[in-house]
Amino acid sequence: MKSNNRKTALVTGANGGLGREISKELIKSGCKIILSCRPGSEGMKFCRSMVSEYGEETVSILEMDLSSLESVRQAALMLKDKEDHLDILINNAGMLGWKPEITPEGYEMHNVVNCLGPVMFTWLIKPLLGKGSRVINTVSVMLRRGKIPVYFPMSPQKFNRFERYACSKLAFTLCSIRMASLWKEEGISVNMVDPGIVNTPIIKLHKWVDPLADIFFRPVIRQAPRGASTTVFLALDPSVEGVSGKLFKDKRPVRFPSDLSAIQSLDSVWSFFLTLDTYGNKQ
Repeated sequence: MKSNNRKTALVTGANGGLGREISKELIKSGCKIILSCRPGSEGMKFCRSMVSEYGEETVSILEMDLSSLESVRQAALMLKDKEDHLDILINNAGMLGWKPEITPEGYEMHNVVNCLGPVMFTWLIKPLLGKGSRVINTVSVMLRRGKIPVYFPMSPQKFNRFERYACSKLAFTLCSIRMASLWKEEGISVNMVDPGIVNTPIIKLHKWVDPLADIFFRPVIRQAPRGASTTVFLALDPSVEGVSGKLFKDKRPVRFPSDLSAIQSLDSVWSFFLTLDTYGNKQ
């Protein structure tokens, strides 16, 4: 930590509903914050407005497209060139697509954006993390319905958006558990957060029912401030200092899925991740 004791935090998907709330709360707490979102996206307008409002000493921008592993690698290199440490990393970005999509590397889109991209980014910037650093990974209640197929992370023949989303969030959870185990003795904590069903743009069926859902469903589910509260808690609260490898919801640890077959999938997911070119940063 720098001499002025000001924490440095990075938030991916900073332009989304949860990302905006998380970013604003971290700034209020006195953090220097790095906002990450896709280059050329509408989200860049929000990021630039935050720089204008709070100043370059408080807010900076890191462009990264999580759907491209090459973009992830380049973003990690740029970050390591600019920063000498990172106290808080919040892997908040995610997607729920509505049609089959393949990444430039040939993998199923959900598996890269929701799992392999953020895991690779975290892995590559590990030199910036140290004792007391906190990594918070956004997962989902849907991980409990997830299954890791033998063809992970490739696309299935039949596309189901909710199955792909659940699979990717379970895979992200399993990789988070592995990182927490590997880095525990170094004092780097890795925890997961289930924000619940939150009123953000990600909840969209792309069907005729959407206008009705906007009227009857969105007002009664969690709003962004509540959805972001547990992430902010894990980032800043002294009570979770040293806690790692846990899944939190509503600021409390909750149990992982009891299905042992999911936990047994950890080695297969992690083994695939280690086949990716991560500049020799393997452990």
